Amino acid sequence: MDTQSIVTSKSGVQRIGKPVSEALPKVKDPNVNLRDRLNDVLSTEKHNLISYQTAINEMINDDLRNLIMSNRNNIQDTHTRLFNELFNIGEYQADVANSAQIRDSAEVFNNYKVQLPFPH
Repeated sequence: MDTQSIVTSKSGVQRIGKPVSEALPKVKDPNVNLRDRLNDVLSTEKHNLISYQTAINEMINDDLRNLIMSNRNNIQDTHTRLFNELFNIGEYQADVANSAQIRDSAEVFNNYKVQLPFPH
């Protein structure tokens, strides 16, 4: 995933990402397209990951837990590849944060650190 790519919208907003691929339709119609299929699979994988993690947390048998963890890792890899593919065809983009936004977010996090249960 190339997070150094920047696209600029018609209104001048800069975002991290790539231009929307020509393979994707410009206008959504009733037909299922590549974007729809990839997003559906990505959503399914997200739900699978949650279910697998719950099973791992509650598993009694170590051998079965190891098998389920291996399967979960495979699903995580698939999820990452799907997300990267959607990013690469321009489906996902993120706003470019300026220095002030980064400082503000860091300050909020640092203020919350005192609530964490482990030493800072």
